[in-house]
Formats: sequence, C-alpha cells, structure tokens
Amino acid sequence: MSDTETLNLSLNELRALLRRTYEALYHHGYDFLVMARSCLWLEVHGLDGIGLILRSLPDLETPCREIMLTEPSLGQFILEGHGRCLIPFVNVSADLAIAAAQDTGFGQIDILNVFGRLNIFAALKKSARLNLHAASIWYDAGEQRTHVLWLQPSKALPDYYILNEIHEGPWGESGLRFVCSEVEKTVTNNVRAVLADNIVPFKTAKDFTDVYEHALENGIAVNRKAYAKLNKIADRLLVPSTDASRQGAGE
Repeated sequence: MSDTETLNLSLNELRALLRRTYEALYHHGYDFLVMARSCLWLEVHGLDGIGLILRSLPDLETPCREIMLTEPSLGQFILEGHGRCLIPFVNVSADLAIAAAQDTGFGQIDILNVFGRLNIFAALKKSARLNLHAASIWYDAGEQRTHVLWLQPSKALPDYYILNEIHEGPWGESGLRFVCSEVEKTVTNNVRAVLADNIVPFKTAKDFTDVYEHALENGIAVNRKAYAKLNKIADRLLVPSTDASRQGAGE
C-alpha cells in the first residue's frame, strides 16, 4: 500500500475515531467504548480491525436481533447469535466465562452462529491481566480452516494458529469456544484436542508485541478510503456525547 493511499494515525486518534463510529451506530444501546477498544486491539496488533468493521457494516447497521443465552451447567454457557456479527456482544460474552473462572476456577462459553470471531482476541489479553489461562477455538467453514488463539503461561498475548484442516468441535461451523481457567492443564487439554505438538504458530505472542510496540512509536497506517468511510459514519453524531452535552436532554 503506497503512502498516498494511507495516512498515519496515533493510537489515540484511531481510538477516538472508532469510539465515535460505534457511538453513531449504536448510541447507548451497547458499550461503544468497549467495542471500540476490542477492534482497536486487533488493528494495533496487525489483525485488521478496521477491515472487520467495514465488512460487518451490513449487520452492524441492521436493527438488533435477539440473541439467546443459556447455562447448561455451572460456569459453562451457550450463546446463540442467530447469524449476527460478534462485535457488539463479544466482551460481555467473554466476561461471563472470565467471571466464572475467577469464582470457580473454570469458565467456558460456546458462541454459536456468529461471524467476526477474531474479536475474541481482546478477551485473551484481558485474561492475561487477570492471571488466567485462556484459549479460543473456532472452525471457519468458508475457509475450511481451524483457528486457535492460545494464551500460554506467563505471556500477555496469545499465540495464533491456523490449521488447514477441519475440526468439527462443539463450536460448530460458525461459532467459537472460549475457555479460561486458573489451571493451565484445563486449557491445554482443550487446545490439544485440535492442536498437535509440532504445529508452528501463524503469529506468536512476540509477533503481536512487536507490531504493537511499532504502532505505539510510529502510529498506524490506515487506508484513506477506509478512514473516509468510518468518518462518514462517525459524522452522524451532531455533537460529541459528553456529560455536558447530555445535561438537560429531554427537558
């Protein structure tokens, strides 16, 4: 991508743009600050968070459809997404498993019939901050490839594996499983059910760290057309949403 096709944004500038974009899409129907952060983490770690947003716009701009949550057993959840993009509820979903792991030592959620599954990345980073072991596994039927994000012990970021083979796990063709635990072996057993010992990561935790540190120092190259599309959405906000702007609203 040439310099004329991109512009350089700092993390703070991109964070502000994503926040405004999500606020324009959802107003106060979702926690747009958390949603912006999850896509920001993808972008600054080299995983195309902006592209995911733009590819997901037809769903994100559609009136919300019902999703269904069940808890078949203590600390193990199933969320039926009914074909929706995972972005609006990925953080709340992962937090259910994380809270269960903190309370009982283990938490798991299978998020079914969704797309945009790479957004689960931020949940593994959060797990690391809470000293939990964690992993996420999903099979992409379109690609016929299996994806694994695995937070190894003592690492702040996961290793990312992509397998060119089918693993028909409980997550199904369009869902994912997120597990976290205080016990390393519990998560390892889930991962090793699909991941052989000799598999080399597509991206390592160090790769993600290097990209992030480069973004901190040099900013992020953003495609100008993508930047314009996000700004067009963000500009739907007539005024920034602040405590001052909301005072007296509805009087």
